[in-house]
Amino acid sequence: MCSPSRTAAKSTSSTTTFREGRTLLSERYRPQTWDDFIGEPIIDEIREACGDSWLFDGCGERWLYESDGYAGCGKTSAAYVTATALGCPEHDIHKIDSRACTVADLRELSGSMRVYGWGESGHKCYVIDEIQHLNRDCQRMLLGILESLPNHVIVIGTTTSVDWAEDVDGLFSRWRRFGFKKPSAPAIAEHLERIAAEQSLTVPDGFRFLSYVQGKCGVDLRGNNIRDCIDQLPDALRRYKGKVKAVAA
Repeated sequence: MCSPSRTAAKSTSSTTTFREGRTLLSERYRPQTWDDFIGEPIIDEIREACGDSWLFDGCGERWLYESDGYAGCGKTSAAYVTATALGCPEHDIHKIDSRACTVADLRELSGSMRVYGWGESGHKCYVIDEIQHLNRDCQRMLLGILESLPNHVIVIGTTTSVDWAEDVDGLFSRWRRFGFKKPSAPAIAEHLERIAAEQSLTVPDGFRFLSYVQGKCGVDLRGNNIRDCIDQLPDALRRYKGKVKAVAA
């Protein structure tokens, strides 16, 4: 069942968020504002687009955040920040499980979209994460939903595939598409150095953050995946320290 789950777009000490229960280091550094994103120029374009005067004028918004095979570059985080910027309260941001979604689920979802959100604007956001996992029948149903989207609703799809909807004529053309690129390795390296300092991680002599991001420290980091770079950093530092000790011995 892909009924929407209520998730938060911002984190405070007194509220639960979509990160609740997560212990990975990358979750502590998931972007919460536009300025938190690292090495991704498209963020500036999305931020500017949120101020367009014609938004929600006669129909809902349909935005697609896509990358060609690159994961961990901030698409889902950008969806939540976008929803907040467009006036959706945290309890009116819903995440859809595309892997478990059925036509019946989408039909039910279409009905719930007719109801206004609780915020002053009445806006509601539905984030369809990894949208390429929808089967063809669901894609056809989604096309119908997008064609008659209520003007208080924004649907944001995220995907690592740029050809996932080619079998359903007209589906791609319904989206306002934003292409995420491979993040900048130097920018990620600077970000990791800040994280290491904030988390009091011991950085061995000779360890180079840029070399780590580039996969030269014995860790396979495909596509400058920021999430993986952050999560594997503590172990990478320990392994490098052990290697230095072994050489010294």
